[in-house]
Amino acid sequence: DAGQRQLGPRQCGSCGMLFAPGVPEDRLQHLRHHRRLRQALRHPGWKQERVVAEFWDGKILLILPEDPKYALRKAEEVLSVVDSELGFPEQSRLSGQHSRIFPAHSRVYLFVSPGQCVLGCLVAQPISQ
Repeated sequence: DAGQRQLGPRQCGSCGMLFAPGVPEDRLQHLRHHRRLRQALRHPGWKQERVVAEFWDGKILLILPEDPKYALRKAEEVLSVVDSELGFPEQSRLSGQHSRIFPAHSRVYLFVSPGQCVLGCLVAQPISQ
């Protein structure tokens, strides 16, 4: 390798993105992606959390559409990351109280580790038919 290990593509152990460290554009794109993930998946906690279960390795929070804006914003950030990772196109906000990403009558459950990181997400919506 003649001391040039940084030229080939590699996968980030933290965020999973495949990038070429030797290419400045790739490094910048990776840095942006990494920061976005860290910010969206970080959860420092709130004074009034709706904790539905606690385990030795974390807790499950419930977020409802009528919750405060900071809770809805966190749910939307996490759901945006999930949608992006699953390959869904970006959703634009709708006017009014709710966005497409957090539909009315839905429940969002977040699994938060003791290290204040969101590790899991579940969206439950009522089905009538």
